Amino acid sequence: MSAIVIFCLYLVFIYYIGFKGYQRIKTAEDLIVAGWSMPLYVVTGSLIAALLAAPFFFAAVGSGYTDGGFEGTATMAGLGTCMILGALIWTKPLRRLKGWTIADYYGLRYGSKKLGAYTGSLMAIAFGLFNAGALTVGGTYIIQAIFTIDFVPAAILFVSLTVVYSVVGGLWAVAYTEIVQGIFAIAGILGIALVVFFQYDEFIFNPNWWNVSHLFEKGGAGFWSLYLILALGDIPAADLGQRVAAAKNPRVAYLSMIIAGSVVIAISWIPGMLGESFKMIFPDSANPETLMLAFAQGYFPPIVSGIFLTAMAAMGMSTLAACYVASSGIITKNIYLDFINPNPDPKKLLLFSRLVIVVCATLGLILSLGFQKVIDLAYLAWDIVFVTLFWPLVLGPFWKRVSTPAVWASITVGLAYYILTSVFSVPGTVSDSTGFLGLLSELWHMPAFSGAVISGLTIVVVSLIIPPTEEVLEMHRIEKDKSLDELQDYKDKIIPEDNAS
Repeated sequence: MSAIVIFCLYLVFIYYIGFKGYQRIKTAEDLIVAGWSMPLYVVTGSLIAALLAAPFFFAAVGSGYTDGGFEGTATMAGLGTCMILGALIWTKPLRRLKGWTIADYYGLRYGSKKLGAYTGSLMAIAFGLFNAGALTVGGTYIIQAIFTIDFVPAAILFVSLTVVYSVVGGLWAVAYTEIVQGIFAIAGILGIALVVFFQYDEFIFNPNWWNVSHLFEKGGAGFWSLYLILALGDIPAADLGQRVAAAKNPRVAYLSMIIAGSVVIAISWIPGMLGESFKMIFPDSANPETLMLAFAQGYFPPIVSGIFLTAMAAMGMSTLAACYVASSGIITKNIYLDFINPNPDPKKLLLFSRLVIVVCATLGLILSLGFQKVIDLAYLAWDIVFVTLFWPLVLGPFWKRVSTPAVWASITVGLAYYILTSVFSVPGTVSDSTGFLGLLSELWHMPAFSGAVISGLTIVVVSLIIPPTEEVLEMHRIEKDKSLDELQDYKDKIIPEDNAS
């Protein structure tokens, strides 16, 4: 009962913030990028909350439970690394090019609205469908724990609460509530970690689970597949890009990503440690992704448990809401505005953006009911992004030779390769070696990794054959222009129009 009361009090808080956001939202820009006005502390808090999203943390603990300490660490360490790499690679270029969404980077940098729509469609599928489905599963676990109800009604309740919050307050409400949610979530995570560390110290840091040499043998493929897919594959994350696009200037975007990534890396060892200890505390668990909830309910006083469960639910809701808003931003800007109606009535555009949020929520809910497992859906989203969108975003800010046809080819080849090899498997046999060669062979036979290599070779070869146009070279000059970093007002930037088709 304590958990229900505390959760309901939290709902009052977030809907109040949502109402305040509603009062500030007059246009689609306000809904999607918070008027390009978010300061450093808001963007940083929002990003930390996004990375510590309860469903992903639960999935990381589940990996630690089933596979080992390093495997449990991989997910959060990968997310933190991804943030820092993103800061170094694309945060400032995206803001200098005045992008609404991270998909805008592809359209603006490579002088093609069609390319922006193509990449945006892939992002919307990956994050608005698969990633949203994963977050829905994790959030449903928490609602089940709070209200003691079955999975289906819990999922419908979780999504319904999140949709209303997202439609009403948009990114503005999401970002500001995440600051509070992040503080409570970190406190809860550290609280459980300290209890386990001091009361169950005989169960943690088993040398068999924390053997560094294991990472460089064939058996280490599990760790590297989890870590690298996130550290590299999640660099073009749509929800992270949406928060960065809302920062008031490129410098704020850059610093917030660095700080948030560092915080998450600093505590990334906790899921592995918890997974290892839970293997002894909760032997033979049928669903280890829910064990943090079980521990909080069984080992904390009711009020403390209620606060923790509410904080975890809040994290799941806010991150899911950010996925909805990011997907809505991509569809609104890169498809509707760029191709369907470039001069819409502002009120109709805002209504369209809100309707897209509802559609994304419905599709994510349907998918979550089919899978009912966080890790499967989440890594499917990141796999797709890794094999398609990684190289154009990573090479674009540093290599002016990258051409538009090369980006088209790289994305299409990577996607086709991933689909075919997921169905028919990667050609060739896995090496019998148990050492480093066996590790490389194991990784190569995962469609995401070999697909990323194939798409990378494609973008380099085609760029060398077909050079970029003058317009594309000019956009590269703009993304490198450091004089734009201190501009406070996004709308005051004087940037050539994105007029290529």
